[in-house]
Amino acid sequence: MDAVSRWLFPEGIYRVLASVRRNLKRRLSFLKRRFAHPPYPVDTGKKVLLHIGCGKINSPEFINIDAQPYAHVHVVTDDIGRLPGFADETADLIYMCHVLEHIRAPDVDAVLREMKRILKVGGILRLSVPDFDRLLDVYKAAGEDLDAIHTQLMGGQDSQYNVHYCAFNHRSLSELLRKVGFAAVRPWDPGNCRHHDFKDKACKVLTVGDQSFTISLNLEAVK
Repeated sequence: MDAVSRWLFPEGIYRVLASVRRNLKRRLSFLKRRFAHPPYPVDTGKKVLLHIGCGKINSPEFINIDAQPYAHVHVVTDDIGRLPGFADETADLIYMCHVLEHIRAPDVDAVLREMKRILKVGGILRLSVPDFDRLLDVYKAAGEDLDAIHTQLMGGQDSQYNVHYCAFNHRSLSELLRKVGFAAVRPWDPGNCRHHDFKDKACKVLTVGDQSFTISLNLEAVK
């Protein structure tokens, strides 16, 4: 269908049609969520995995949490600093990909403490955020063109949920995680880890000329 559309329509019209199609799918998904709540994952391994800020991604292992009511979202909320539906020490893994930068700076500490509360002892908070240091590399490679990193630094700003309030690098995020009491902080590889059988911004690449930059900082913290 897409290939046919590209052949039939000029590029500008094709982009408009593609945008209309995406918006229609999104609205239909929201409508479905109003009338039917998705079932929770089947507990085969006795592990509780939370995907906070899942967006359009629906991995069957995870309980999905998001501000937008997609059909696969189990918990709809825009306040992840308070998740009273999850008792203390109930989750084995909490995954947040390009979510923490959307939290206002004064609230980041509370969000991380809420994640720590929900995790079991030995549980993992797995994070991916735009890496400020790598964005600086992109900026320099682009001849100090701010447009090259503006969206990744500030968010798309096309909705109330697509604005960035914080920036992180390895040092700052590690210090925040240790400050709230996590026992260990370490890198994780989205191409070689358990419970990551999907592609998302954790492996996002920006290209400048013939140079490619992975721009996500991927850290996980152990309770």
